[in-house]
Order: sequence, then structure tokens, then C-alpha cells
Amino acid sequence: MNINRLPARTWEWLRVNESKLEEAPAVTTFEYREERPDDIRREAGVFAELRTGLGDEFNEAVKSAGLTVNSYSVDDGTAAGKPLYLDFDIKSGDKAASLINYEIGKGASCTVIQFISSQKKEGESSFILQNKYHISEKGSLTLVQVQNLGGDSAFINDCGGVCEAGAHFHRIQIVLGGGTTYMGEFCSLDGDKSTYKCDLGYRIEGSHKLDMNYVADHNGRLSESDINVLGVMSDKSAKTFRGTIDFHKGCAGARGAELEEVLLLSDDIVNKTVPLILCDEEDVEGSHGATIGQLDENLLFYMKSRGIEEKDIYAMMAQARVDAVAELIDDEKTRERIHELTGRDED
Repeated sequence: MNINRLPARTWEWLRVNESKLEEAPAVTTFEYREERPDDIRREAGVFAELRTGLGDEFNEAVKSAGLTVNSYSVDDGTAAGKPLYLDFDIKSGDKAASLINYEIGKGASCTVIQFISSQKKEGESSFILQNKYHISEKGSLTLVQVQNLGGDSAFINDCGGVCEAGAHFHRIQIVLGGGTTYMGEFCSLDGDKSTYKCDLGYRIEGSHKLDMNYVADHNGRLSESDINVLGVMSDKSAKTFRGTIDFHKGCAGARGAELEEVLLLSDDIVNKTVPLILCDEEDVEGSHGATIGQLDENLLFYMKSRGIEEKDIYAMMAQARVDAVAELIDDEKTRERIHELTGRDED
């Protein structure tokens, strides 16, 4: 099946228009651990007919699997006092999936923090995680995801939803491990003055493959999107990043921006970056860009002259990119856990 397909095709010879997945892995419902505050309700849900980054073919395959859907909701005007923590501890041999919906009421807000990890880094596993959301007028949802899977894992991380007038969705992601990872996001900015912000940091090494597709779909007037990506690649890792800002007719005054900065630590890397702006409305502002390369020679010389070895310089620069995204998380417990995973103590 086709997944992570660009909304508009580019040159076929670049081989970035989509990725191919032979078939969605046969999976069963995964029982994750949760720490849930009282002001966030959980109940059985139904499959939400919402667009996601992985695409329609993948969505249909997941729907036909008949998996359990968990739904979390926050009532109108309620600001959840504490985050909803969800832990996905993937074990060797697991072939599982979790489908989660969020319903955020008018003027309501909450933060969801997900850790996707495997304690034993060896052994094959397959895991699908799909998050869908509907954020009502002036509501707010922050979704934090930290991934630290083993090198033999296959992980499909799909997301999508709708923001009504004045609603805000913020997705913060940190990728620290994995074997083959597919990630997608489709945020429908349907309401006037709705906003979407994505902050992504990744550190991939070995033969890790990371394939991404992020779409900010502007329909509402004065809607805003901001996609920022900081990455570090080493060894023989491979990565494709697709970032699309799509301005539809009627979204007058909308603004969108995307930027990816990638630090390359090896000559054997395969890096593909595809920033894309589509426009069917005149009164909009859109910008995109990418900074890809190795460390500046002057910076290397300066730091070496201060007695720092080259391998330590690269390690510091790689850590700095992860830290920059981690510091956006407004939860000390989560930041401490990330620092433990990356081998750095909390200051």
C-alpha cells in the first residue's frame, strides 16, 4: 500500500512522492499503562473518520483490523491540571497496535505525554500507534511523544485531526531510536484563527530508516502553522522528510512556515528533505527552508583549540538538538526521563 504520500506529486525520479508498505502488519490491541488525572475521562471509542499523515489506504487497513479504540475527553471550559501519561513498553516479538481518540471541549485544554520504548533493544517487534483528535472552539491539545525503540523494531506512528475556530494543536516529538519508523501528521485547520505547531527532534544512527510526512491543511481564515525539525544523522542511516503547507481557497490571512535543520555525521547517510507549499489563495504567507550539512570548520577549529576532542564536539552538537526540543516540554518529570535516556543529567 502507499503511505506518506505528498498531497501533490513532484518529479517521479526523486522517489519521494510516497513510500511503499507491503501490507499493514497483523496486530492485536496493545494494553498500555496510563496515569490519568480525574478531569480527563476515558471510555470506549469508535474508529474516527479523520484524515491522517499516513494516508487513506493505511487508515482503511487499520479500520478493517477491528482493533479496540480508546477515547479520552475533556469537558468544555476545563483545563486538565496534570498531563495524561501513556507508556508503551514494547517487548521482543510484539505485533500490536493502539488506537486513541481525543475530544477536547470548547475552551478546554490538556497535555498528553507518550513514551514508546523497549527495555530490551534486541529482538524484532511491530507496533502501530494512531492518535486522532477533535479540538473544539478555543480548545488546546499538546501531544508529546518520545520514542526509544530497539534497532530491530518496526514502528508506524500516525496522527491526524481537526482544529475548530481558535483551537490549537501542538505536537512535540523526540526520536531517539528504532529500526524502521514511519511517522505522519495531517492537521486540518478548519476554523478561523486555528493554529498548528510541530516541534520534532530526531537522532538516528546505524541503519535506522526514518520516513515522515507532515501536512498543515489550511482552510480557516487567519489560521497559522509552524513546523520546526532538528535532526542528527550518523553511520548509514536514511531519512525522508516531507513537509507540506497547503493553503486552500478561503483561508485568507493564513500563515505557514516550515524549517528543517539536519546535522550529518557520516558520508554514508541517505538524506531526503521535501519542503512543499501549495497555494489556492492569494492573501497568505508561506515560507519553507532547510539547512543540511556538517559542522562549520571554524567552529570545529575553535572548539578543538579549547582542548575538546572532535568526537566529543559532535556528541555535544547532537545532544544540543535533542535538548532544544526537550526544553519545550512543560513537564519536569518528562524532561528528566529524556535526559536519562540520552545520558545527560537534569541541570
